Amino acid sequence: MAFSTRKRPLTPEQQAASAARRQRLREVSKQIAVLDDETRLALAQRMHLLTCDGHPLSIVNACMVALQHPSATIVGGLRQWRKHGRKVRLGEHGCSIWVPKKPLEGDTGLPEADSMPDERRFLLVTVFDVSQTDEE
Repeated sequence: MAFSTRKRPLTPEQQAASAARRQRLREVSKQIAVLDDETRLALAQRMHLLTCDGHPLSIVNACMVALQHPSATIVGGLRQWRKHGRKVRLGEHGCSIWVPKKPLEGDTGLPEADSMPDERRFLLVTVFDVSQTDEE
């Protein structure tokens, strides 16, 4: 039996905010899609973005952060920042990036009959710049 993670339905305000966020991400994706490869690479290199764990972002994720938060330098999720002794300030709005979805526990990793063998799944997650955090 599967349980839903959402316990109550979204309010109209939450639905409107969610729709606005999806529309903004569509616009960002369209902006990245029209860039040629050289421009994407130049934008990603100009930003010098790293995660708070010290890993570089992919070119697409660096472009997504650059278009959403042009002054970002080091980004991380809520749990990553907490692990590093920092907390995101209340009211801060993060940037969305794509991260690969980990297989579920018990998943054999074998493709299902109706999926492509090389199919990867990604999730949109929110990351915050170091300037949006404080020491705990």
